[in-house]
Amino acid sequence: MRVIDVHCHLYPLEYIRLLEKRQTIPRVINRHGEREFLIFPEEDGANGVGGRPMGREYFDLELKLKSMDALGIHTSVVSLGNPWLDPFPDSEGDEAAEAINEVMSRYEAQTGGRICALGVLPSSNVENAIKVLKQIAATPGLHGVVSMPAIAGLAFDDARLEPFWAELERLGLPLFVHPENGIGLDALEGYRHTLPVGIGFPLETTVGLTRLIFGGELVKHPNLKIMAAHGGGTLPYLAGRLDAAWMSDQDVQDRIHQAPSEQMKKLYLDALVYAAPALQAERLLIGAEHMLFGTDQPFSVSDPQKNLALLRAELPAEGELDGVMHSNAEGLFKLKK
Repeated sequence: MRVIDVHCHLYPLEYIRLLEKRQTIPRVINRHGEREFLIFPEEDGANGVGGRPMGREYFDLELKLKSMDALGIHTSVVSLGNPWLDPFPDSEGDEAAEAINEVMSRYEAQTGGRICALGVLPSSNVENAIKVLKQIAATPGLHGVVSMPAIAGLAFDDARLEPFWAELERLGLPLFVHPENGIGLDALEGYRHTLPVGIGFPLETTVGLTRLIFGGELVKHPNLKIMAAHGGGTLPYLAGRLDAAWMSDQDVQDRIHQAPSEQMKKLYLDALVYAAPALQAERLLIGAEHMLFGTDQPFSVSDPQKNLALLRAELPAEGELDGVMHSNAEGLFKLKK
């Protein structure tokens, strides 16, 4: 069966070199001749526990293709990983956005279509984000855009983002929402990156998507194509509670007339949830037709074999499985079959 991975990352060397110039997190350092990626406060500083090794798998196309072959993955839709350009909210970031998008747009031609990419936005302001959004839409080899749960430093329900959502809808580009740093990090100390990644990341996604929903953007712009990482964070589990909270507040009902769980059905979510109950909760919430396979490579949390086995065990062999493995991605990202 054809398999398309919609959630995996590559870090072009041009971007890694920007992170190497930084003196504070997020940054890349050289320790004993090896790159190390520092994201969380607990990892950095004189008493820091250290980050994660950043080997060639983070940027090497040939290694990526070999990994895909070993797993039976035909196509990967790669995106730049966190922290994107949030640490560069000025002209340096504006220039980097165009340079990185140009590099990543070439992946498709360089790999015979097996690796294609999503573009990245600058963080300087909404106007520049819209400008680059238009460039991405006009660039062959780029099939959408990736972002943290904010645009130009603004939460998804910020009124200043209205022109961005309107243009994103008009262009028909998918937006992949991925956590950046996690939230509640003070409460998650003591376990290196394990709790920030395991809890902080999905909670950050949950908050971002909930603001998108309660801000009414999915109602005002019904043709938005939003895909979220890690099964949408905790949304499949909290959908009923969010409906109950919405029902209990008339002011919020007056602002958004459609129940949160109904709006969630418009989202696309990767199936990267690692366990059968979580997978079925996601399936019941949005339907298998809005689910897509992802690996989260090259990060250490990735376990593609486990997730492939889970999908094959939990989804019907025909129809739903085909959709999650490849046809939903083909439609969302307009990939060649």
